[in-house]
Amino acid sequence: MLVDHSAAGFNGTNREPQVSSCRSAPTRLDKRLVHKSHDESVLVSHIEAVPPPATGGRNAEDAASDRTDHFRAVLCINRDHPLFFDRDYGHVHAICFMEATQQTTMAMAHLFYGVPLHVECVLTECSAQFRSMASIDDPLIAEQTASGHVYRRGRLVRMQTEVVIRQGNLERVRITGTMVLLKKDQLRYLEQRAADPVDPPNPGVIQQTGSYS
Repeated sequence: MLVDHSAAGFNGTNREPQVSSCRSAPTRLDKRLVHKSHDESVLVSHIEAVPPPATGGRNAEDAASDRTDHFRAVLCINRDHPLFFDRDYGHVHAICFMEATQQTTMAMAHLFYGVPLHVECVLTECSAQFRSMASIDDPLIAEQTASGHVYRRGRLVRMQTEVVIRQGNLERVRITGTMVLLKKDQLRYLEQRAADPVDPPNPGVIQQTGSYS
């Protein structure tokens, strides 16, 4: 079920978005929402839900598999970040867009689907199309959809997402992927068995074990 939790515990995340470059005094989401330890690694300054179409009175979980939710985010590219910009180029690197998509998806899950902060978002599939180079200094808007929601014991455990990142009217990047939501112990299990040469576990299978409550 789509619920806006942005005003509860994360003051400022649901304010009117300021579409501007992030070169001075950037506004960023709370780093906890995107699972970062440092503010300068946060690449999203604002995210909001666009009202979804009515489900005709159906139960939210029953309607989840064929429902598409819409979101809009303002990105904040940090040109001084040592990983994203270790070379002096005038365009945004592909790694920034991949990371920004991961962050908008995590923030979306926490703010609008009630996913607890201790739950990890794991990417299991991804496809990216880079249409044209994006300027570092011009605002970047991410239009995102979430669909194919899968619930276990009342909790969201998997969804598909598509992100279109634009500068003005120009589409710069289009990224699609599948995210699974894992408890800490599920993630540790995957990490511990990742080196198994015979039968390494698949996150898409592990997430079917149940809720993360």
